[in-house]
Amino acid sequence: MKSRFILFAGLSAAAVSMLLTACGGTETVIYDPATTKTGLRQIGSVSSEEMREVTIAAVRGAMTNPQFTSFLKRYQAEMGDPDAMPIVKLDRTINNTDDPDLNTSEITDMLLEELLNAGKVSVTLAEGAGRTQAIAASRDLEYDENFDQSTVAKRGTLQAARLVLRPKVTSNSVRDNGTQAVTRTFVLEMADVQTGLVMWRFTRQLAFMKKKSSVGW
Repeated sequence: MKSRFILFAGLSAAAVSMLLTACGGTETVIYDPATTKTGLRQIGSVSSEEMREVTIAAVRGAMTNPQFTSFLKRYQAEMGDPDAMPIVKLDRTINNTDDPDLNTSEITDMLLEELLNAGKVSVTLAEGAGRTQAIAASRDLEYDENFDQSTVAKRGTLQAARLVLRPKVTSNSVRDNGTQAVTRTFVLEMADVQTGLVMWRFTRQLAFMKKKSSVGW
């Protein structure tokens, strides 16, 4: 069997399908998921394409939401700095799908990137899903005489989060007359840590249908 290796970016799923059909044989296709939509869906799992689509829409929606915009103005006035950015604690993505092995950390990582790129909030690595022991370990260097103590982080300098963002993904499916409809629901909630009040909530559903074949689902 012939095996071909094809590299492309920015092509539509239809164009890729035509390309593969024309070439014949077994094809390995490398594409950029940030710019190419394949439309491929799997019943028991969530694709990276779905995750990226949701995270981009969610963060853009949050940063332009009237309640967040109003909060940001109040926060900057409170800080006395027109450029002040509130700190966000990003929780781990909750997996309420029928796939216990779903890599929800991918959603969390994509959200982190989008939040940073938005340029309106800071994200802490001292709290939440992104918490790293490296920060604590570096601060313990004050006990090591081999390090210049003027360069070691001092106690009382870590900044606590003012906002918390909690992502969640659920799934549901129904079957009827040989057709299965699968719906995935992505929910993100942002709350003010000081008041506990939810200032923004984003819900996005992505669904697809699958026809039953002669050999089953």
